Amino acid sequence: MRIIQTQQDIDSLQYSSLSPSFLKHIQEYFTRLRDSFHNKDDPYFSLQPSGPIFILEAGDNLHDLSLIGFRREDDGLFGSCPEYVELYDLGNTQIYKIAVMNTNDYIITLFTQVGIHHKEAEQWLKEQAEV
Repeated sequence: MRIIQTQQDIDSLQYSSLSPSFLKHIQEYFTRLRDSFHNKDDPYFSLQPSGPIFILEAGDNLHDLSLIGFRREDDGLFGSCPEYVELYDLGNTQIYKIAVMNTNDYIITLFTQVGIHHKEAEQWLKEQAEV
């Protein structure tokens, strides 16, 4: 799992195994959030007060995402109530965007690539995206 709160976090993704189209999508989303919340030229901008971006990776236990508030006792991501799940086709990569609103001012956004999680998770994500 990767946590994105600052431009530095975005910059560090260039060394990850994420596809260029996935990286570009996340960068554009971060930029839109930054521009809507804050002065676009502020080098110290952070998503921390309004809700970070998380990138779920292969091997992450979606039943226990306690680090981001989705406890194992509540079945992790599967026990959450997403505001929405969207499927994006980025050409060579498909991704899900999952938004979970904790309060009116705090929204957690999770991104994950299609096909990297176990069958149950993939089915749940697909069903949520179709609702």
